[in-house]
Amino acid sequence: MPAAGCVAHEHVVGLGPTGLGEVSQRQYYMFFGLLNLTEVNVQNLASNLTSYSIETEYAFTDFLLMPFFLPLTVTTRTVTVKT
Repeated sequence: MPAAGCVAHEHVVGLGPTGLGEVSQRQYYMFFGLLNLTEVNVQNLASNLTSYSIETEYAFTDFLLMPFFLPLTVTTRTVTVKT
């Protein structure tokens, strides 16, 4: 789990999150990140708000899925929008 801190990225839009809302969605990549298999639309997740933050990270669930997807060269990342 200490390694999870070095693979997270946070982007703040506007003033940042102003409430307690949080929505997560998983993004899938093939060939170890070269080909995006799914597209996460952050604007739909943020419900047209002007202040929110976007965090992409390897969550605990992504680490649990890794042994199953890695032989297929598929990796996952979790995208979380905090409103």
